[in-house]
Amino acid sequence: MSDADAAQVDDRRAPRPYVTARVEVSGAAERLVIVSDLHAYREPLEAVDQWLARLSEPYLAFVNGDIFEGGIDGRYAVEWTMRRAMGRTTRGNHDSAIFEYLRAEPPPGERARDDTELGAYRKMAPDQLEFVSSLPDILDVHWRGHSLRLMHGHFNLRTPEPTNWRLRPAELSEIFADPSVDLTVIGHTHYPFISQSDAGALANPGTVAAPLFRYRDPSGREIDRRVDDPDLSVNDNRPSFLTVAEADGRLQPKIERFDYDRDGLLRRHAARDGLRMPLDTRRAGIMEGRAP
Repeated sequence: MSDADAAQVDDRRAPRPYVTARVEVSGAAERLVIVSDLHAYREPLEAVDQWLARLSEPYLAFVNGDIFEGGIDGRYAVEWTMRRAMGRTTRGNHDSAIFEYLRAEPPPGERARDDTELGAYRKMAPDQLEFVSSLPDILDVHWRGHSLRLMHGHFNLRTPEPTNWRLRPAELSEIFADPSVDLTVIGHTHYPFISQSDAGALANPGTVAAPLFRYRDPSGREIDRRVDDPDLSVNDNRPSFLTVAEADGRLQPKIERFDYDRDGLLRRHAARDGLRMPLDTRRAGIMEGRAP
């Protein structure tokens, strides 16, 4: 996410009151699979499909926001989400742009680059637009006597301030962790972690597409959030998602690292003219987990 994107978060906040949907998960499901921040890239979703095909036990998938913005496969991403997580998807800040277009159609002459929200919006079928328009802000999930709260994380329930994607896990825990639920799951920051504190359990699947491990602070110094994280290696730039199992009556969240055809993704985007994101910026995010 760029600084310009971060500045737009405040305009795309969920309306108050937030829309919450209750999801009752059958106890027959042995695992919950939570993916976040798809950002309109096809190759990561194909790799997740392959990973899911190897599971032997029943599972249910969830998508925790940001289907759109970044890649050229917005229509594919929403089709994948409808197939995998119908009724189990939250609205992210980039998905909120679709809401804006549904409320006020953009001018016909406005340029719709293929890697933008507007580009995705103009390619979607009516049933896809209806699906996006129905997305709630929060999922209140109940499974085997446990409660989970899924929300993308660009807004929170305690303050009116938008969430800075550069925040560290400890800072995010102060904002989002809630002892009234067994596990809160956010996204938005593109950084995977699981934390447990007196305030409650909090997890972030990271992103299945383009992690944000490294960025520059206002002084220009590069920060790598993995340096002080014992759970992540600074040499591993792979994306991730979250699985949640149950053992001995307790939830067992786990960060799943995987990979996909990142070279192929970059080749496809390099061959497409007129995209908003420069190829060097896209390569830095996809291959190095580095924000511009």
